[in-house]
Amino acid sequence: MMLARYLVRSIRSELTKLSWHNPLWYTIVPLAILIPVALNFGIAKASQAQTINGYGGMETSNTTYWVLIFSTFILMSGAVSSLSNEFKDKTVETVAGIQARRWLLPVAKLIVFGLLSGAVAGATTLLLLGGFPYLFPDVWGDVDAFSGTGIRLLICVPVFTMLVCALGLGLAALLPKPGLVVMIVLLWKFGIEVFVTFVNNDLGRMLQRLSPFKNGELGVGQLSTIESYFGGPNGSLLYFAVPCLIIFVLGILRLSTGDMKSD
Repeated sequence: MMLARYLVRSIRSELTKLSWHNPLWYTIVPLAILIPVALNFGIAKASQAQTINGYGGMETSNTTYWVLIFSTFILMSGAVSSLSNEFKDKTVETVAGIQARRWLLPVAKLIVFGLLSGAVAGATTLLLLGGFPYLFPDVWGDVDAFSGTGIRLLICVPVFTMLVCALGLGLAALLPKPGLVVMIVLLWKFGIEVFVTFVNNDLGRMLQRLSPFKNGELGVGQLSTIESYFGGPNGSLLYFAVPCLIIFVLGILRLSTGDMKSD
């Protein structure tokens, strides 16, 4: 009971920091919603006018591509900045002095930012699945939010986003430099995982099927170019979760046992 009380207190502290002056509300959250919506809107309008190649209808399994590409990493950056700023502003030393259980800080941030990010990604997914078929019936008419794929996307896209937040927070605890952390994650997703697609042999195909982010995208129900090594979407999503949570735990251990001096 005492431990739960400490955790609730830490969560309340994190919520208090999220005042309306926090850039999360007027930069990160709006961008996480507007960018995938605007991109899908532009593509749908262009498709209607038949001004781009590949004109055709949208499939439910391909509706969250821009959410996974943009929203998740934008939302992750909010969590990463929050934890990194604890070191930059020297508040991490104060927190450690008040509360000896250092692991409460990243866990509380994961609960707050993870749930918030999951809610924003889920709402964006619902907006696309539920609204665009009415705005663009000739392009999005086959999209069904209540199909098996649609329901999976509505449930698993928030889960994927929370796991990305856990990954970012873990790296931020290990390397409290927000720019460096975001660069590492993006380099892995858009550098290494893209590079292995150019390896045209059995090794290349194996590396693609072992790529964490590709498995995560397959796991949420998004159309994928790989087949799962792990028994299907559930196994692939679990495979993606493992490195995210391992890095988060390593970050907790660093905060719990390492030097708490701020940068």
